[in-house]
Amino acid sequence: MNTPKLILLISILLLSACHQRKEASPADSELSPINWQLITTESQLSFITTKNKNITEEHSIQFSSGYINNEKQLVIKTDLTTVNTNIEIRDQRLRDLLFEVDQFPLATISTQLEQHLPLTEPFTIEFELDLHGIKQNMSAEVMIQSIGDKLVVTNYEPVLVNGKDFALDDAINQLTKIASLQSIDYSVLVDFKLTFEK
Repeated sequence: MNTPKLILLISILLLSACHQRKEASPADSELSPINWQLITTESQLSFITTKNKNITEEHSIQFSSGYINNEKQLVIKTDLTTVNTNIEIRDQRLRDLLFEVDQFPLATISTQLEQHLPLTEPFTIEFELDLHGIKQNMSAEVMIQSIGDKLVVTNYEPVLVNGKDFALDDAINQLTKIASLQSIDYSVLVDFKLTFEK
């Protein structure tokens, strides 16, 4: 084989190898976190409470800020003053008696993410919840989707938060008496959707 043909053959083989490596890349199925900002107006957090053992109600809280930085740190803050139960007097009681927003206006979620995160399949993430001045390690099963230039993270299963873990049980007992209820469960189920943009 003459030299020009040999050079052409080697070039084709190299291009083919590069193409195969590109096809095998996990880029289409994984996320590498770099500088994502939370879009608070497109993100949602809701929680379900249970009173008198079997009466459930859904409420909401707004996010105040959030980001994923270059060091793969995720930090999200919720504004507890925005709690909404669709009953004004109950909202005020939750702000004043339960969350004590004068002292603890925010709840913060933080974690150190892995280098690459799977897309469109559920996985477990460990995080720290700072609520009412108390920090607890928790976990959630989540799913990440890339939609256009945005990143959407939703919980795959509801997250169980127990008020006792954050010294909220006395306030819950007080709210039970004020509302003349038989009981209010200490635990709530939390659902969320987080929308990020670069």
